[in-house]
Amino acid sequence: MTDRQSSAKEYARQRRYLAIAMLIVGTVYLVMMILRGSAGLKNCATALADTRWIVVMLYVLGFVLLYEIVTLPLSYYGGFYIEYRYNLSSQSLRSWAWRELKRFLLSLVLLVPIVEVIYFFLARFPERWWLLASGVWILFTALLTRVAPVLILPLFYRQDPVKNESLEQLLQGLAAGTGLGIREVFRLNMSKETKKANAALAGLGRTRRVLLSDTLLDGFSDSEIGIVFAHELGHHVFHHITKAIVVSSVAALVGFALAHQVMLALVGPLGFEGVGDIAAFPLLCLVLSAFGLLILPIQNAYSRKLERDCDAYALKRTGQPQAFIAAMERLGSLNLADRNPSRFVEILFHDHPPIGKRIAMAEAMLKRDG
Repeated sequence: MTDRQSSAKEYARQRRYLAIAMLIVGTVYLVMMILRGSAGLKNCATALADTRWIVVMLYVLGFVLLYEIVTLPLSYYGGFYIEYRYNLSSQSLRSWAWRELKRFLLSLVLLVPIVEVIYFFLARFPERWWLLASGVWILFTALLTRVAPVLILPLFYRQDPVKNESLEQLLQGLAAGTGLGIREVFRLNMSKETKKANAALAGLGRTRRVLLSDTLLDGFSDSEIGIVFAHELGHHVFHHITKAIVVSSVAALVGFALAHQVMLALVGPLGFEGVGDIAAFPLLCLVLSAFGLLILPIQNAYSRKLERDCDAYALKRTGQPQAFIAAMERLGSLNLADRNPSRFVEILFHDHPPIGKRIAMAEAMLKRDG
């Protein structure tokens, strides 16, 4: 094992420890709010306003702010310290803090209206709120997916057209017949924050686009970039974003239905006024979080399956298994990816196949085709 691979193992282990720590701290925060803090936070909100929607807004502001304060040390450790420790970050502390502030404000802008709608349904339709909330969540997810590339992503990263004639011709050739053109391919200035390389398919309808990080475009050969681009094309061709929305919609419906039953059973014993009591919001969060954790291995397995399909598509579309292997090797090294995690770790933490398995797929194709 090389020093780089050893560092990748250690880095992955640190990220897992951080994820577990965030889960524990978040759970403890919710439990403490349920048992002690939530009623006090509601009292503070009602002392400042007597209109229901304003009380809900003030409560959510306080709830999210307290959570951010509680988890700030872990956010700093995972978002700044670890990345610098492993020489993966190009951010200053000031830049990281500004990014975190924007993320916090954005979370409020998105969360407050959703909670307002949910608690409106809880107040008006206490028996059917979960069904209505599921519908709103599905619409919100679809809307957010559509507008994210043009309204949200620009708050954090600049997007520019790809300006490389030979590369443009390569990408245009790969995209031929898929419904995507070179005008839907953008360069993302991730290098201001990280040395890692990445790519993604984003958006719905007119906002659909492929995003390629500048670290990828500047550090990889054209054939390697073509492999990564073809993988993202696979997500487009196979309608993976739409499928992901459908899967998340089913999960939302089941999750809210479960939350309804649990809240009916527990709001009384825990001292809340009813399921529509904003003070019971941490209980709603706890149930949804527990459900999300329960189905996470299933979601990860489904995601890995989609990623394998896109790898196979990229190999078939390009016919270049050697370039695929080179791209995966470079991505794994640059991003400090654990090439061969244990099966247990893969099931719980990986939504992409490990680099080792992705390379093995290409090697099998290379061997089969001679």
